[in-house]
Parts: sequence; C-alpha cells; structure tokens
Amino acid sequence: MTRSRPFLAAALLATLLAAALAAACGGAQAPATTQPAPAVSAEAAAPPAAAAATPAPARELTTAEAVLEASIAAQGGRARMGQIKALRQSGTFQISQMGMKGSMTSVAAPPHSTLLVIELPGVGKLQQGVSGDVAWELNPITGARVVTGDERAQLLREAAFSGDLIWKQLYPKAELAGVVTFAGQPAYKVVLTAPDGDAQTRYFAKDTLLPLGVEMVARSQMGKLPVAVELSDWREVGGVKYAHRMQRKEGPQTIEVAIDKIEIDPQLDPSTFALPPEIAALPGAKP
Repeated sequence: MTRSRPFLAAALLATLLAAALAAACGGAQAPATTQPAPAVSAEAAAPPAAAAATPAPARELTTAEAVLEASIAAQGGRARMGQIKALRQSGTFQISQMGMKGSMTSVAAPPHSTLLVIELPGVGKLQQGVSGDVAWELNPITGARVVTGDERAQLLREAAFSGDLIWKQLYPKAELAGVVTFAGQPAYKVVLTAPDGDAQTRYFAKDTLLPLGVEMVARSQMGKLPVAVELSDWREVGGVKYAHRMQRKEGPQTIEVAIDKIEIDPQLDPSTFALPPEIAALPGAKP
C-alpha cells in the first residue's frame, strides 16, 4: 500500500498537470513577481476619460466563434499573443487528499515543443514533453515511454503553442451551448470537437470573457480520465493575461497549481526540447 500513492501520482500527474497548464496557457500561462516585459498599467490600458464615461452596453454573443474571438481579445489580442515565441512558467502544486506537494516548471515554444518537469518529493523527477513529432514521458516509477495513439494525438493538440490563435485548425467544429453557471458565475459554454472526434467543453466568463475552465477526457496510459480544470487569478504579464491559479479535479482528487513566475520569450538552451537519452533509445522515438 505504501507504493500505491506515489505510483498513482507518478502515473497520472504529468498528464493531469499538462492538461491544466495547456488550458491556462491559451490552450495553447505570479502570485509573486513576473520578470520579462513589464505589465501594462491599468492607467495606460484605460481608454480616454470621455470614452470611459459612457461605456457601451455589453452585447450578447450568439456564436461560438464570437465568444472565442472575444476571449482572445480579452486576453491580449491576436497581434500581441502572436508575437510571443516562447514561454516559461514555474510554480507549485499540491494534492491535499494525498498529502503531496511539489514544484513544476513548464517550457513551450512553437509549433508544439514542450517540456514539463515535475519534482515530487519521495518519488523524484517526472518529465513529459513533445520534441518534433515525438511525444514522450520519463517517469521514475513507470519508466521511459514514447506516447502513441490517441494519447499522442491529444498531447500534440494540447501542446500547440498559443493554440487559441489557431482554434479553427485544432477544432474545426465549435458550438455555443448557451450561458450556464460555472465556478459560481455566468459563463458562455463552448463545445469544441477535433477532427478525430476528441471533444472538450470550455467556459468563458460572461462579463470579462476570460476562460474560466475546461472539461475534457484526458487520455493516459491508465485509460480515459474525465477531468475538469478551473482557472482563476488572471493577471497581465507583458501585455497578455494569464491564469495564475488552476484547480484540476478528477473524481475525489484535486490538484491545485499556483504559478509563481512567468517569463515571456526567455533565452532557451538549444537542447531544451531534445529527447532525453532514455527516450531516444526507444523504438518509435524517431521524429
């Protein structure tokens, strides 16, 4: 029994955190400081006083495309988001029900290069990434593996850098399912379907149009796992808004993630996304 808890965490944690971070990063992300470009001040971002005095009433959005595009504008706009070429974020997570805490670092770059490193005390370092077209995982308990099949397809899609900007390519079918209550507030409900039939439901705050969360079925080596991610504490970093807190629920388990630091366009070592030797030695590790 002493091995079951870390085994469960090691087997699932990388997949679950990756799903949460993808949702927070423009699906593609501190409460502390952020270092790259300074955030735009509220005063600088505000419209002229005359315009602010008579705000236009919010109009009801009636299509999924209208909601998704309005959310992109609320997060910083296509122009600014499209300028970002790399993103690094770090923070902490905890699973209260299992008494586990740890740290994580995530690095991402176009088109879908990712590296997620999780430090789990008592278990070790878990790594998950996409290098070229190879999706992989390096786990101190379950070992090294090349991710294949439906799990790989989902991981590549979730790893798409600034995925919100290419949502039509990733999810050709988008449907607005009305206004519902999510995380205690009115939200637009949008159902997105990928070419392979994989679907996810996203929720956007009706007032701010910022993403509130996502519901999906995460595919992992343990099978299909229904997960729900809630996003909060949105703050501006370098002209783009990012969620600093995520809560990921699956059954009775809840993973809480706090992002402490976000770096836009950090200097990355050329080997950042290289396959680890343990992965490169496996069959199927060729791009």
